[in-house]
Amino acid sequence: MYQNKNVVLLGLVATVVVLNLFVCGMLAHALGNSKARKEAEVRTTVENLSLLLDQSITSSVREIDLALQLIGEQLERELRSGAGFADADTMALIALQQSWLAEIAELRVTDENGMAVLGLGSAPRECASCAGLDFFEAHRAGTDSGLIASKLVRGETPGTWVMIFSRRYERPDGTFAGVVTAVVPTSHFERLLSGLKLGPNGVALMRDLDMTMVARFPPSAAVAAQTGSRGGSLELSDIIASGAGAQSFYSARTADGVNRINAFRRLSLAPAFVVVGWGEDDYLAPWWDEVRKAGVQALIFLLVTTLAAWQLWRLVGASERANQRSRILLQNASDGIHITDLQGDVIEASDAFCRMLGYPRSEIIGMNVSNWDARLTAREALAAIARVHEQGEVCTLETLHRRADGETFPVEVTSFPLDLDGRPVVFHSARDITARKMSEDAVKKLAFFDPLTSLPNRRLLIERLEVALRSCAYHKGRGALLFIDLDNFKAVNDTIGHHEGDRLLQEVAEILLLCVRKDDSVARLGGDEFVVMLEGLNGNCAEAVREADMVANKVLRALCRPFHLGSTEYRGSASIGVTLFGDDPQESIEEPLRRADLAMYQAKMAGRNAVRFFNPQMQAEVSRRAEMDAGLWLALEREQFVLHYQPQVLADGRVVAVEALVRWQHPERGIVPPTEFIALAEENGLIVPLGRWVLEAACMQLARWASDPSRADIAIAVNVSARQFRHERFVDELADILERTGAPPSRLEIELTESSLLADVESVIARMDALKERGVRFSLDDFGTGYSSLAYLKRLPLDQLKIDKGFVRDILVDPNDAAIAKMVIVLAESLGLQVLAEGVETDAQRVFLAGQGCDAYQGYLFSRPLPLEALEAYLGMRRLRGPRRLRAASIRG
Repeated sequence: MYQNKNVVLLGLVATVVVLNLFVCGMLAHALGNSKARKEAEVRTTVENLSLLLDQSITSSVREIDLALQLIGEQLERELRSGAGFADADTMALIALQQSWLAEIAELRVTDENGMAVLGLGSAPRECASCAGLDFFEAHRAGTDSGLIASKLVRGETPGTWVMIFSRRYERPDGTFAGVVTAVVPTSHFERLLSGLKLGPNGVALMRDLDMTMVARFPPSAAVAAQTGSRGGSLELSDIIASGAGAQSFYSARTADGVNRINAFRRLSLAPAFVVVGWGEDDYLAPWWDEVRKAGVQALIFLLVTTLAAWQLWRLVGASERANQRSRILLQNASDGIHITDLQGDVIEASDAFCRMLGYPRSEIIGMNVSNWDARLTAREALAAIARVHEQGEVCTLETLHRRADGETFPVEVTSFPLDLDGRPVVFHSARDITARKMSEDAVKKLAFFDPLTSLPNRRLLIERLEVALRSCAYHKGRGALLFIDLDNFKAVNDTIGHHEGDRLLQEVAEILLLCVRKDDSVARLGGDEFVVMLEGLNGNCAEAVREADMVANKVLRALCRPFHLGSTEYRGSASIGVTLFGDDPQESIEEPLRRADLAMYQAKMAGRNAVRFFNPQMQAEVSRRAEMDAGLWLALEREQFVLHYQPQVLADGRVVAVEALVRWQHPERGIVPPTEFIALAEENGLIVPLGRWVLEAACMQLARWASDPSRADIAIAVNVSARQFRHERFVDELADILERTGAPPSRLEIELTESSLLADVESVIARMDALKERGVRFSLDDFGTGYSSLAYLKRLPLDQLKIDKGFVRDILVDPNDAAIAKMVIVLAESLGLQVLAEGVETDAQRVFLAGQGCDAYQGYLFSRPLPLEALEAYLGMRRLRGPRRLRAASIRG
């Protein structure tokens, strides 16, 4: 026995050590993964911020360059006309441009000797004489009149630095006449840098390509961080030497002594680069909190396992002392074994008996039979024990036992006398009368309750609804059904997993129970569908509606909150349909459920997160949708769909493409627009064969145009739905259509929406690459209305971005829409993509877009979508007129 105890002790110690090492290893692994994920997130963030900073600086430079071009062109016109530089038009133009650039730069005009002859503003005159400066000599020596950006130059005011952007202007004979310059103080770049939120230890800086500091935010007292100083980390020097345009890197102990993750990006319109860095202490602060928590958890686990091992060691000693009594219990094992003395006091009991009564063993020992026997009095119990002892035989009786919580249950007790250590005792074996009731209850629960949420299921809800309908008919009252469907629940299962989805359903069930009265019913029909049945509402219809509406909105508010599922936060919402019942005694049980379901569907159609009551119009709408559903399939069979085409026009008036738009030519209703049937086609699956028909019809038209020299260069854009594009045979089917129709693939442009790109990005890219190899072009439609990761966007083989008409509509009155449109244009240019604005309805909109660099348009300003015959006439009229330049955009629209 002593050797066995040593073995147990060694086993306990080894178990504690192994468990703690395992837990520490798991914590360390989890912390390492967490740190790696955080660093990856930071790299992505600073890369995106450096891109935005590059675009902001590039946008400013373009504004400066446009002003320099306009002034230079005006000066050259004056030189041709023989007018002097003080011409009123010239001065007005310079004043106008200076007013636009007042916060950015000071404009100056120099003659061929570099002397400033014209200029406005209050900034120091850093370019009073530009002779001898690199940019001026480059303009004077060369014939290139393009934009030149200087390196950092000291300003006339002590301690100031500037960058000078310049363009050459020429005499009528083409000789050098001077330069137009924009002097930009480094404070302008500091303002751009200061707009980034990078935390206490973050930094954003701009340097010349020779590592000279141009601007830095926040400012630093370090010499290497001052404007005009040269410096930088070895990592940064290596990146510049490699010629990389953009790269992230880690720098340790920089000039200000801070470790950072940085993103480098070379500027496209200036001999400089930007660096955005995020301090390690900032982005790892939450991770260090996790480390501390993990340390506390590891310590607690060590204490718990040590304490458990010590308690087990104590139990080993106690088990030796109880060994003989345990053998007796094991040899006579039954459901609930207990041994009493002749006074009915317990001297030993099995674990099963303790569980049966709901007491711990420490309380059972010494307890008298009369404490739990609910049928026999104390005297009767003692008499029964005495009879068993005197008769010396096995006796069986049925009685009631009382649990610790007061519940009684029937048992069958078998008793017989025996001697224990020379002491007369009675052995009892109690059996809970096979427990059969619990088994029956379990079967009932499976039949009538949802196993996940423990709410009533559809079967039990129907039974309760039947009772409620009878009660309403008898008492002249009313009730209500609330049909609740969670919004976007499928996305939870698809992205986070079914386990977290089940947990969400359980939390929703608890919330619903808290929102209703005790007498009301909450049931789960399946999936994410719940039903609340309200009983005992006011007999007056208006009052009943008010009461039901209060409960429905209470549920809506309770569900509209964030749910923490794993490491993800899910913003909850629901669509709720409500109907009253009880006013029609002849109504079937299923009818209220059907009405509530219809009302819920109306809440979905209204934009979700809404409450809708049933009304007869809902039934009419359902019937209309059912009729349209059948009609759509019939329309495809009978070739009732036609294509209309909306032209896409360049700045010079040329039609370079048309967008194919499907219409339903209904035999009775006439032309049905796509807004009335596309959503239904998406739901019922018609969108795939309908989309295939549209592609084939468009390719057949391309093939016909290919033989017409006046039409051969026109492309057709076809909008492909996400469901159609993700179809496994989409690439093969499109390739077959192109081959059968003979359409030139380079004239087919597939328009995808952002929703097509969000799921399974790798598969999307593979499909796009396969079609790009055949010459098909791609356009990203409605860009900016969803969420596009820049990391994904630059990987996609796109040819064009389309500015959504929602931004174009208010582009002249809403600064946010104007800023978004401008950013899309800049982004498209940086990625080498074409950009087209759709929904252009006024010339003012076109002028503004042209001023921002967008030179392709689509909208009612040029043409509505046209049937083929009208399109041919439109194209013929355009061809007869010939290319014409659209009215030029002003500098600021």
